[in-house]
Amino acid sequence: MKLPLLVLSLLLAPLASAAPKISAEHKILFFGQDDRVRTRPDHQPWLAVGQLQTRSRTICTGALVARDVVLTAGHCFVDEKGRFDPAVSFTVGLWGDEYTARSKILEVQVDKSFLKGLDRRADGLYIPPRIAPRDFAFVRLATQLGDTQGVLPVFSGNAKQLSQLLDQQSWTLTQGGYPVDDQTHLLVHQGCKATKLRPDGRLTHRCDTLEGNSGSPVFVMGPGQPVIVAVQSSAPTAARRNKEDNMSVSAPIFYEALQQFIRKRAQK
Repeated sequence: MKLPLLVLSLLLAPLASAAPKISAEHKILFFGQDDRVRTRPDHQPWLAVGQLQTRSRTICTGALVARDVVLTAGHCFVDEKGRFDPAVSFTVGLWGDEYTARSKILEVQVDKSFLKGLDRRADGLYIPPRIAPRDFAFVRLATQLGDTQGVLPVFSGNAKQLSQLLDQQSWTLTQGGYPVDDQTHLLVHQGCKATKLRPDGRLTHRCDTLEGNSGSPVFVMGPGQPVIVAVQSSAPTAARRNKEDNMSVSAPIFYEALQQFIRKRAQK
């Protein structure tokens, strides 16, 4: 079976002065209804979730996973022509015109095989399925925001252990980010469902996401502290909504690379 390509341009949201009205196509992308709820980022885990902005004014969502490290999606740093688009800022506590803190960016690490494997066509940039599991990135902040905002744990087990955790939680997830239709408020979908942990490490789910949610954390909110089990990657086009769920990259795929990135700073 030939898998469809993912249109990269559909996953990114340009920063707008006013949030656009939600379109009919966007409404189709929700699973029956819009279950997202505005949530003030004044408690965990949302204190540590923020908005990334790139040089081209693209926005994505990310989460603090170390004092100065943000976890997000790789495609957030590729512009529509396939060029690297570096991050310029990460903002936490964003609520309307107010925010808690903002940091400049020192470094962005995107998987090299992901960048090399992108398919550049006349009608846009595509992510072939063979590199889709590499759609993750790590961002080094100039300011250690984790000292004040807290740091979120990332699931450290393998795929089998993740499947067991999902079984224990009845495959129930929570996802939150800053989507295109409300770029200055955190929108959270609680109690959404994971649907499949694929052999290549991607986790499909039915959490309501739009452009701007790319890179947002996907949590298991079981007993104890919430844990990040995946990073939001993509959604199908409206025409394919009945055939495909949303796609994220599960933590076992990137956990070791993330730890190496965190340790690299500590060793300097």
